[in-house]
Amino acid sequence: MPSIKAKTHKGIKKRFKVTGTGKVIHKRCGSSHLNSHKSGKKIRQLRRKSVITVNAVAQKLRRYLRTREVITPGRGKAAAEPATPTTESSES
Repeated sequence: MPSIKAKTHKGIKKRFKVTGTGKVIHKRCGSSHLNSHKSGKKIRQLRRKSVITVNAVAQKLRRYLRTREVITPGRGKAAAEPATPTTESSES
C-alpha cells in the first residue's frame, strides 16, 4: 500500500473530462490559431469535442483523473431506470 494518497494529474485534469457514463472527451487540436487558410466547415468541426475511442487510453486517463476508474458494462439508460410495478386502480 502506498503511504500517501494518490494525486490527480493536474495537466490531464485541464485537458480532459469524464462524462457521467465514463466517456473521456477533449478539445480537438488545430483550432486555436492559423485558422485563416482553413475552411469554415473545418473550423465548425474543430469546435466540437472529441471522444476518446480507444478503451485502453480512456481507462488510463480515468485512472489519472481518479474519476469513474472502473466502468461496468450495461450501465446505460435502460439499466439505470428502476423497474416500477404498475398499480391498477379499482373502479367503483
